[in-house]
Amino acid sequence: QMESDTKGLATLVAGVASVAMLAFLTSRIGRIRSRGPKKANVFTIALTGGPCGGKSSCLKVVKAALEKQGYGVYLVPETPTILIGGGAEYPGINGGQSLIEFERGLIDLQLQMENSFLGIAASVPKKSVVICDRGLLDVKAYMPRALWEEVLDAMGLREPDLVARYDLVLHMVTAAKGAEKFYTTANNAARKETPEEARALDDAVVAAWAQHPRVAVAGNGGAAGFQGKLDRCVAAVLGALKEG
Repeated sequence: QMESDTKGLATLVAGVASVAMLAFLTSRIGRIRSRGPKKANVFTIALTGGPCGGKSSCLKVVKAALEKQGYGVYLVPETPTILIGGGAEYPGINGGQSLIEFERGLIDLQLQMENSFLGIAASVPKKSVVICDRGLLDVKAYMPRALWEEVLDAMGLREPDLVARYDLVLHMVTAAKGAEKFYTTANNAARKETPEEARALDDAVVAAWAQHPRVAVAGNGGAAGFQGKLDRCVAAVLGALKEG
């Protein structure tokens, strides 16, 4: 009986050790992935904002301005749009386990895409800018804080490492704040928010990026209208590049 108990205890200890090792390896792999490739010659931007903020237009004008300055420009596509366009459905902020799986899949895919673009950009001598259509911290705005922390823990990720991936965060304020007559969901099949929901999401995205040291916010209004908003985006990017 004693020999049987000893073997059982040894098996239990080995199992616990295996679980602990798996958790350790998951954490290490997650941290390595979240840091991304070494990128001495690459400047990384998270282009974010509320619904109908003008991100698509901003991407075009910023890309053109950077190429005029001699930079190589890489555009990482918006991951939620890829998933939703492929048939996945955002379960909603109260989606429970379905929401966890959706956001885990989103983070996993976005990490891989960003790291691929960063690795390619870093492999060439030309100075480059990688613009991510939404950054990883955007996910935080679309789920309860407890579930966000659960997902990070399960994937072995740390929020400070995700923040540090980006040299600049450029936030495009939703048209539902200050340019209400231009707010629409017609130009994006993945966008379903009412103006009220868009304003709340805009605030949530701002809060999600609050700990980043360099956030530029492009608001609405001004005599130059939407073109003025785009001009401010270009100025923010070129200014950040000049600062280094």
